[in-house]
Amino acid sequence: MTDPFALIGVPRKLDLKDADIDRCLLVASQLHHPDLGGDQDLFLKIRLAGEILNSPAKRIRAAIECEGLTFDERGKIPAKVMEYFSLVASVLQDVDSFVSERSKALSSLGKAVLDIRVPRLKGDLGLVSNKLNQLNSAMIASFKSFDEKGWAECEVEMSEVARGLIFLTKWSGQLREANGKLFESLLGG
Repeated sequence: MTDPFALIGVPRKLDLKDADIDRCLLVASQLHHPDLGGDQDLFLKIRLAGEILNSPAKRIRAAIECEGLTFDERGKIPAKVMEYFSLVASVLQDVDSFVSERSKALSSLGKAVLDIRVPRLKGDLGLVSNKLNQLNSAMIASFKSFDEKGWAECEVEMSEVARGLIFLTKWSGQLREANGKLFESLLGG
């Protein structure tokens, strides 16, 4: 794997500010832009490096790989992440059920009766999203500790956090998608 940290010139650490990543990405992109005589392949690698480093889940995975540490995607998931599995699944199922029922409703009255559930569904989506965001922030806060101790000393913990962030990122995307489905079903009339 190409080292994304070196490629765009940011310090090789996990605890990075988005603004620092974006600033270094901009400089590297401008320097190697194909329209200014730069190499197309290198430019694309720089853009990919920026995408990796701007995502905490991808950044920690890249750090693990760059350091030559082991990572098993099927390893232990943090218990604090798995506590949300059934809650996320339940909210997603409730939204899918509502969308399905609303699409089958034949009358405006039938749709209006179903629409009474919308505020609760939106509230549930927001509540679960907020909880996942808080957990995500707490896991990202551990990056500073990993940098201070040294990545090689934190191999097990880093892998566990990486797996947790993968789940949180996936679930957050599913919740955003469910919110979009809810909105689309209401626009559908």
